[in-house]
This record gives sequence, C-alpha cells and structure tokens, in this order.
Amino acid sequence: MDERRRERSENPWVAGDLYLQTVAEHHGLDQLTLATREGLLLSSTGARELGNRLAAVAPVFAEEPAMLTPGMLEEMAAGQPVQLWRVTIRERPFYLIGFGTPTDMPEDVQSAFDRIFARRDRVAN
Repeated sequence: MDERRRERSENPWVAGDLYLQTVAEHHGLDQLTLATREGLLLSSTGARELGNRLAAVAPVFAEEPAMLTPGMLEEMAAGQPVQLWRVTIRERPFYLIGFGTPTDMPEDVQSAFDRIFARRDRVAN
C-alpha cells in the first residue's frame, strides 16, 4: 500500500479517497465506498455519483437487504459480486461497500481511517 504514502493529503476527505483507492487496487475491487450508518458518503473510489448511490444503500443492504428492489445492487455493480464490511471508526459504526473480486477486508483499514479522521489536536506530532 505504498501508493498512499506517495500521494498524501492533509484534507481527511481527500486522504480517505486516496487510501480507499489503494485498498481497492490492492484487493481487486472496482468500486469501494465508505458510508455512514445514515447512508452518507465519506470516501469513495471511482465515480462520485456511484459512490453516493452505494453509500445510500449500504445501511439497507447491511440491515434489511430484502427491502432493496431486486437487482438494484447487481445493476450498479454491473454483475460483479457486491460485498459489504462493517467497520468501526472513531468508535462509530460505518460500512464499506464495494464490488469486484471477493475478498476479506483487513482489520488495519479501521485503524487507518481512525488516523485519517482523527481530530488534529489528538494526533501525535
């Protein structure tokens, strides 16, 4: 995951996008989106419009998948496997949703986002 080390940003939103891009590439995912439990996009790879859509459906897909219109996610994913991981960042629940090669999401993703979204006064210099 050296790519993110070369491309850095002090802006947590940009840093989150850069980190997700590296994670997606490393794990063979074509799209990866970090969503709040309210369905809001925090970070994403690829087209922002698709990221917003995935963020909106992530909580429903995680908690009540039967509520989704049949085929909705499959259409967004263009037939690729859809995957969802529950993550805890800054002691709050979030969802990572993506599609592409089935994979396990490493636990270090949570700690990386804890650092990315840490308040500046809590970051050690």
